[in-house]
Amino acid sequence: MEKIKTGGPVHPMTWANRITIVRLLLTPLLVILLLNGGRLWPLYIFILAAFSDVLDGAVARWRGEQTNLGKFLDPIADKLLLSSSFLVLAHLGRYPMWVFIVVFSRDLLILLGWNVITILSGKSEVHPRLLGKASTLVQMSTVMAILAFPGQAWPTFLVWPMVIITLLSMADYVGGV
Repeated sequence: MEKIKTGGPVHPMTWANRITIVRLLLTPLLVILLLNGGRLWPLYIFILAAFSDVLDGAVARWRGEQTNLGKFLDPIADKLLLSSSFLVLAHLGRYPMWVFIVVFSRDLLILLGWNVITILSGKSEVHPRLLGKASTLVQMSTVMAILAFPGQAWPTFLVWPMVIITLLSMADYVGGV
């Protein structure tokens, strides 16, 4: 049983972890709704999932319930939500497939790097980086804009700044290893 920073033995299924699991469960629902041509519900689901990313961290800090499970699940939930969203939106022609490839490549590189470091050092510490947080924020904002304004050209102007920040984040993670 995992101990939470409050000092006492507590089940790792904290409120923050429950919120993260909701985000994991919202991702397949979002994909299904998008593929079935939904317009507003995918936007609502994505906003809820994005909000849960902010909420789970705030709840964990506020309640003093940071857990190893949460440190593992939170970035996985983010990567699954964003990679799935970019893949489906590219498949639907909302922007080119190469945009998904950039987002997915960064996430895959981070996950592979984390696994290699864990194998080589025996440590599995995850340290979020400022550019990584910025990349996640810009990616979520881009998806929200594309979902909120389908068929309009201006959300696609967000793609280039998002790609640049994503690539800078990838370089930051590679350089920081």
